[in-house]
Amino acid sequence: MPTISQAISEGARRLNASGVTEERRTAGLLLSNVAGIDRTQLLTRLEERIDEAQYRAYLALIERRAAGEPLQYITGHQEFYSLDFVVTPDVLIPRPETEFLVERVIKLVEESKKETPLIVDVGTGSGCIAVAVATQLPGARLIATDVSRAALEVARSNAERHYVAERIEFLAGDLLEPLAGLKLEGSVDVIASNPPYVNEGRPELIQREVRDWEPPEALFAGADGLEFYRRLLAYSLRYLKPEGYVVFEIGYTQLDPISDIIAASSWQLVDVTRDLQGIPRTLTVRTPSRIR
Repeated sequence: MPTISQAISEGARRLNASGVTEERRTAGLLLSNVAGIDRTQLLTRLEERIDEAQYRAYLALIERRAAGEPLQYITGHQEFYSLDFVVTPDVLIPRPETEFLVERVIKLVEESKKETPLIVDVGTGSGCIAVAVATQLPGARLIATDVSRAALEVARSNAERHYVAERIEFLAGDLLEPLAGLKLEGSVDVIASNPPYVNEGRPELIQREVRDWEPPEALFAGADGLEFYRRLLAYSLRYLKPEGYVVFEIGYTQLDPISDIIAASSWQLVDVTRDLQGIPRTLTVRTPSRIR
């Protein structure tokens, strides 16, 4: 049987042949997963040999990744906001750019000095937004909605994993429909969402791993990719407090068309959060009190 070093090299070779980037790091992570130790520990034992059963299991994972399956679905984990999240094919894999949205929500609440704000995470998926916000705002009450009950189960498990489940209510349904009947009209401080925003007619615009493996309902949003934004803004008016906020992630080409939607409405564009490359990632809009 090969040594750990030899196994990593063989895995990296197979991944490279399939066009997978960061092949050596990926091979090391997959071997760590099989061995049940973290990658740092693995790299201190490079000359040790692995047994036949582990090697077969490892090569099976290599083949899955070589076929395009995302690493996070194979290992079942993804780090987000310095927290470890369980992920399954039922949920979108959390991305680093969504951390800008979390930061914006936290800042809005801190600036408002509200001790017990009500925050709604629409389309929660893995629960990464709601859970990350809850860990940073111990006085906040959160509601997380999703059309997928399977996704809600993943989100609930992540909330339990990070000890915030008692402050997050998980509700199944489209957009804000789960709030109907809860007497929350005019009660929400912040609505947050990382919505689907890919043009249904242009699936080639996204990577193979995303297009072929992640849940389509979390990716695609109508013929122009803007349908979710139109619906979210329309439904949010009912539940937000006067001058409440909606914070949402956008696609990298969507700033202008979404700005046009906002300009034609009663919403006020508060700011645009850009990443370190200057790409617009998150928009914050406010409901002016005059429309109440």
